[in-house]
Parts: sequence; C-alpha cells; structure tokens
Amino acid sequence: MQRPQRRFTFKRLAFGPAAFSLALCASTVMAQDKGQMETVFRKVSAAEATIVKAIGAGDSRQLSKTGSELGRVIEAALKRREEGGSVTSCDMAAHSLAFLAVSAADGLANKGEPRRMLIEDARAAASDFQKDMAACEKQAGKKTGSHTSVEKALRAL
Repeated sequence: MQRPQRRFTFKRLAFGPAAFSLALCASTVMAQDKGQMETVFRKVSAAEATIVKAIGAGDSRQLSKTGSELGRVIEAALKRREEGGSVTSCDMAAHSLAFLAVSAADGLANKGEPRRMLIEDARAAASDFQKDMAACEKQAGKKTGSHTSVEKALRAL
C-alpha cells in the first residue's frame, strides 16, 4: 500500500514565508555591511592623511597612534570573519595602512640597516595599500583616486 503524498503541499506552503524571511534578513545584512564599509572607508581615508602628515613631520608617535586606531578596525574585521561574515577590501586597506604606519614609526626610531629595512617594508605596504584602496573605492562605489601620497612621503625619508 502506498501513502498519499500530501505532505509536499504543506512544505511548499511553509517555504514561501521562509523565503521571504531569508530575503529580508539578507537585505538587512547587506545594508549593515554597506554601512560598515562606509565607516571603514572614512576611517582609512582619514588615517591616510594623518599618516602622510606624520611621515612628513617625522612623528613616530603619531604613526604608532594611527596604527593602533587602525588595529581596532582590523580586530572588528577579524571578529566578523570568525562569525562567518566577510572581510571587505576596505578592511584589507586598513591592514596595509596599519602595517605601513607601524613599519614607518619603527623605521624613524631606528638608524642604519634596521631603518632601511623597515622603510622598505613600509614602501611595500604602501604598494599594497594602493591596490587595496582602489579595490575598496570600487567596492564602496566611490570615485577611484590616487593614493600615492603615502609612497611619496616615504621616498622623502
């Protein structure tokens, strides 16, 4: 004897509200991600200007402070990643810029060969930052700009 297959109709009826709820949650999450990306973009842009000024002034204290502030952005991105979220290219730009700031601060504090090596590391991070920031601007829907000011400031050292 076969049983009637009426259970499928109940599953189909339950699928509609579930699909609607999933779509609503997905749009809410996307809006939160967009807001977080905008916030990170603004922080990275402001940090870039601060770092250029600090490198020009030879202020290792300001560079370290800015690197620490960007560290909070990086920690938030890691926390999101651990919770199953995604890391944006703006988060990666923050990481590159923080590494640049810390390397430049340590380079200013040292002399000789260690200084040269740290400044080279900062230059490599500046190159990574340019690529990450271009991707960040594209992802955030912003106009792509030139982010060579940090690299130019490092060359002046």
